[in-house]
Amino acid sequence: MRYRLRKLVYGPVGGSHVEQVDYGPIALDDLEVAYLRGRLEFTRLNDAVLLRGELETETPVQCVRSLETFGLRLNIRLDEILLGLPQYPRDDIEPWQRIGEDGWIDLTETLREEIIMAIPINPIHPEYAEITSDELLSALDEDDRAWINIRLSNSRRALEGEGDDAV
Repeated sequence: MRYRLRKLVYGPVGGSHVEQVDYGPIALDDLEVAYLRGRLEFTRLNDAVLLRGELETETPVQCVRSLETFGLRLNIRLDEILLGLPQYPRDDIEPWQRIGEDGWIDLTETLREEIIMAIPINPIHPEYAEITSDELLSALDEDDRAWINIRLSNSRRALEGEGDDAV
């Protein structure tokens, strides 16, 4: 995912460049996405290039309720990502976010990080999003239901400072 920004690197402050993104299945290092679509806008600042944009993608994740893998659609907003210019070295910009002397930048790692940050910690498949805890418990057999109730009640007692599990 390399982009050439030579005109911005050596151009006037305030100049901008827009790239339309439309990729099919693509691997961003270890992250697989079904597609990547959107718009990237690069704007020349005094000592950096500002990246803004909006992306749509879908990536496989595992549902925390059903443990099924499903495609999670994400809308990602890129705000105020600074890309370093070769003529103005900055310590606050990561090495992979620096534009080379030739005007090229590889945004693979930057976009990978943004997609990973957009994935919820506990993704839930849309089929299970509206299920209540009572419905989940009723789907379990008697032994599993009893185990969950015992673990929950022991955890509550430990938090309240009662019972054998109290610290």
